[in-house]
Amino acid sequence: TTLVLALAASTTLEARELLHGTRNTTRLAKYGGAPAVDQVADCFDYANQGGDRLRAIDYIPDLAGYNFNNRIDSCCFTGIWILYAEPNYNTYATAAHNMWAFGNNHCMNVYSGFENTASSLRYTGIPDAWTESSINLYYNEYFIGGEEYSYVDVPQVNYNDATKSVVITGCEDWTVYQDRNYLGNCKCFGPADKVQCTPGFYSTESSLGYMSRSISSARKGCFCATRATPDNKVLKSDENGASGYF
Repeated sequence: TTLVLALAASTTLEARELLHGTRNTTRLAKYGGAPAVDQVADCFDYANQGGDRLRAIDYIPDLAGYNFNNRIDSCCFTGIWILYAEPNYNTYATAAHNMWAFGNNHCMNVYSGFENTASSLRYTGIPDAWTESSINLYYNEYFIGGEEYSYVDVPQVNYNDATKSVVITGCEDWTVYQDRNYLGNCKCFGPADKVQCTPGFYSTESSLGYMSRSISSARKGCFCATRATPDNKVLKSDENGASGYF
C-alpha cells in the first residue's frame, strides 16, 4: 500500500520558519532555465524497499498521523532529506538521533540502530529545484528544530544570532555576517562539491566556528577571507547519492 502526503499551497515568500510550526515556501517551476525536479522521499517499512510505502513530498512533523511512526527501514530519496527519531524534527529532544540523505532516486536501508525509529522528516533546500543554490539555517545542531532558508541575499535573518548548523545547496558559496546588511565578522560556506552541486553540511557549532550563534545576514558568493569546511567533505558516496547519521 502507499500513503501520499499532499503538497502544501505555494506562497511568494523566499523563506520558511518552523520554530513555531509554520512554514512559507517558494516553489520554482523553473530555475535558471533548468527543468523542475521535485524533492520526493519514498520510505518503506521493510529493508530493501519492501512492504508498505509512504511517499513524502512535503514536511511531515509527525509520522504517527500517517500510520508510519517508528516503521521506516528503507527509503529512496530524490532531493535532500532529513529523518528524525522524534516528532517535530527533534525540537523537544535535541539529543535524539537523525540521519540525512540526498541524491537522485538514492535508495538505501536506514542506518543500523535507526531501524523503526523515525518519527518525522523534512527536506532542505528548494522544494522543486534541490540542486539550485540556497542557504538553510537551523537553530540547533544537527539540523534540528526551527529553521529558515533563502535563495536570495538576506540583509537580516528572521532569528538573529540563533544559527547552530547550516546546509548549503547548489554549486555556489554563501557568505554569512555577524551584523545585518553584510557587516561585521564573516565566513564563507559552500557546497561539498561545486561541480556536482553536492550539498555542504555544517552540523555543529564547531563546524560554524566563530559564526555560531552569530549570523545576522547572508549573501550569495564568497566575500570573506575565511572559509568553513563542510562535515561531509570526504564523505564516500555512490553514483546516486550519499547519506550520514548523527
